[in-house]
Amino acid sequence: MIRLDHIAVWTDQRDELLSVIAEAAHVGIMDGYAPGGTLAARGVRFANGPFLDVHQVGAPSPDGGRPFHRLVGLNGDIDQLERQVAAAGLRAKAARRDEAANPHLEAPWDLLSFRKGQGLASHLFVIAYHPGAPTLPDFESPLYDPAGPGAGPAVISRVWLPETDLEAAQAVLATLGAGSLGPVTSRLPPYEGTAFDLGPTRLVLSEPWGSPLALRLDIEADSEEPRMLTPLPEVMLTFNEAP
Repeated sequence: MIRLDHIAVWTDQRDELLSVIAEAAHVGIMDGYAPGGTLAARGVRFANGPFLDVHQVGAPSPDGGRPFHRLVGLNGDIDQLERQVAAAGLRAKAARRDEAANPHLEAPWDLLSFRKGQGLASHLFVIAYHPGAPTLPDFESPLYDPAGPGAGPAVISRVWLPETDLEAAQAVLATLGAGSLGPVTSRLPPYEGTAFDLGPTRLVLSEPWGSPLALRLDIEADSEEPRMLTPLPEVMLTFNEAP
């Protein structure tokens, strides 16, 4: 079964984004990827398993443009999924730990990534872990331990993504084995979409709203009142909005 593993985000406002999430969801911030001992990523892990892996990138450009990118990481059988996506005509490339020149110096996982220009597929990747495998200290973090404890009781219930070609995006998820759960509605933008089963949470495809890379996370947390926050122009957080 294909499952949501984590969402990777690249932004020049890493700590600002995580501080908003941590305070509102009552979760702790963990250090993540640290190449050569220099911290590049931090994140939060939720009680139902998925986590956010937020990477700090450069400052805004002189013309005022802000760096932002996101990828949705799924967990599944790399070998099986590689065959499925190839049969569907999707261009993908697998990077396997045991095929590396020195696996002891690699990350403790395999990855299946998709070539650019393939719609939703190009904004996804698949990860398969090698628990306990020796690796560089760069990757030794509780944030990357799938068996590690959650940082608090909050859970991610839904992840919303905008898609201009909904039919093609739905076909990608079907190829990966994500079952359709039908239409869903919300009091907040983008108001409606189609949900797919990703194990611990649901992925909702909707008509575009805001930025082409917009991301909406529905979080169930120990909070008295439902609310919405927009810590970045591309990121919307809803808390305790009943599906």
